[in-house]
Amino acid sequence: MDKIKCPICYTEVEERDFKETYVFPYNNQEYRRYECPNCDVHWWEPLKIIPEFYESEVEVFEYYIVFHEGVGTRLGENHKAFFKHFPSNVRGKLLDVGCGDGRFLRHAKEQGFEVWGIDFDKKSVESAKRNLDIDTVFAMSLEEFYEYAKEKNLKFDVITFFEVLEHQDKPGEFLEMVKRLLKEGGYIAGSVPNREGMFIEILRDNYIDYPPHHFLRFSKSSLEKTLNFAGYKDIEVYKLDFPFTELFPYLEKKLFGNLDKLKIKLKGMVLGDERKARVCGVEELAEVSPSKGKVYILMILKLIRNATLLPAALGYVGKLKENGYFLYFQASV
Repeated sequence: MDKIKCPICYTEVEERDFKETYVFPYNNQEYRRYECPNCDVHWWEPLKIIPEFYESEVEVFEYYIVFHEGVGTRLGENHKAFFKHFPSNVRGKLLDVGCGDGRFLRHAKEQGFEVWGIDFDKKSVESAKRNLDIDTVFAMSLEEFYEYAKEKNLKFDVITFFEVLEHQDKPGEFLEMVKRLLKEGGYIAGSVPNREGMFIEILRDNYIDYPPHHFLRFSKSSLEKTLNFAGYKDIEVYKLDFPFTELFPYLEKKLFGNLDKLKIKLKGMVLGDERKARVCGVEELAEVSPSKGKVYILMILKLIRNATLLPAALGYVGKLKENGYFLYFQASV
């Protein structure tokens, strides 16, 4: 009987014991989801990253338009958690792996860090350099940057990787390489999706929580075990709250179905670019659209929607704590 090894703790499971199948529509590749009985990580096979999908001209993963073109400006809840929980007395060189358009690096720089970033997506790196006006952001994989850092004798006080670990097809090697780039006593911090979060099925549709985008799924306990297996210490994992304001779009889907096409059409009319409108929030439209009057109309429509859904939203108030989309973690070496 064929066996498959967990990519975290290397426990063997039967190849036939998969829990779910998923077919990626762009190349018809079938994936199978397994659950480790030892560390409780869920993962997909075949476990193989396809980097070209992130730079595809057809933008297979449309969320990356934000990074490619610098449309978004708001920090996510996962980034906010870093500035809330990370030790305020620790500063120095910070490397953000998977830095995207550099919005986190901008805030880290303002907080006193010397910021560096890498992303294998060349479009994202161009956007980050343009937005931050720095030359310490590189279009490299972690492996390539590791060799560059060895050559330049670079070590870091902090290495962050937000929404990166779940993408890895060799997570153990990734975490080991991060450790080698840290100074003695250095820190890691980052986030992954919380597979037990509220509205997870809707969020999975929105964030494409399937391969070849995401290969790993974590709970709080499985993430703690993952970092422990990798040799980190002082491990802290936080279940982030579900923001009250984020309830409204998910309740809208739950109660009225998917209205995304209509909303994209309306935002596209205001922005003049339906492609960018897919990932641009109504509030962000005011920063990038010349049609301020049309933006205000959309903001009024959003307020009406929120007011309509408010009674239903109030019923969830007691369920928001530690029930959000992200798990934030930090640890030291």
